[in-house]
Amino acid sequence: MLAVTLAAITATVALAAVAVATTVYSNDFSSESKFKQIVRSGGGKRCEHNYRAKSETMHVSVKAGPATCLFRPPLQGDSELPDHVVRVQSKILKKTPNSARDGAFIEVDVRAGGGGVGYSLLIFPERKRWELLRGPKGGGDFPARGKSKAIKGVNQPNVVQLAARGARLEASVNGKELTTVTDTDPGQVSGRKVRFGIGTANDSNKDVIAVVRRISVAVPTP
Repeated sequence: MLAVTLAAITATVALAAVAVATTVYSNDFSSESKFKQIVRSGGGKRCEHNYRAKSETMHVSVKAGPATCLFRPPLQGDSELPDHVVRVQSKILKKTPNSARDGAFIEVDVRAGGGGVGYSLLIFPERKRWELLRGPKGGGDFPARGKSKAIKGVNQPNVVQLAARGARLEASVNGKELTTVTDTDPGQVSGRKVRFGIGTANDSNKDVIAVVRRISVAVPTP
């Protein structure tokens, strides 16, 4: 009887999770053609990225810092203030020199646009710290910062997720909530793109090296 009850609860939770958002794009980098769907969106000459067929991953190198190598999938919002849930699985590799690991981060953006517009979630694996930023500045409790034991260290995969639902921004890592912030003036953040990236906050000439395993974009259901 207990087993049946637990199974029913699990099924209910699974159905609830499915109802929260509908996936509209997914890329597991299982082929080079899927890799080529991803477009570089920032970072210039400091960024290198290529496809690794053996591991089915996107390999990223940030050549000097501070810098962020940004990428975007082939879709964006078709209305003002689009609601998206963006999830990226990535890891900072142990090939990254020890002196560069402290500033290395994984980034996920929603409602991104030109001139630094957007919401950005940054995860720093070495420090187990996170930041939720808003561009332009303002809008209430931004930036939000903290530490979390849910963040895995260097050479371990982190699943980083940022959701925009109306004025509410929800940040999580590896299935654990980091923070939820309500923007008091969401109309200021007028971008429609979703992005992900690898970066370094350090002023250094040491490379940060990472891989991206998968990315998905979903639309929250009402």
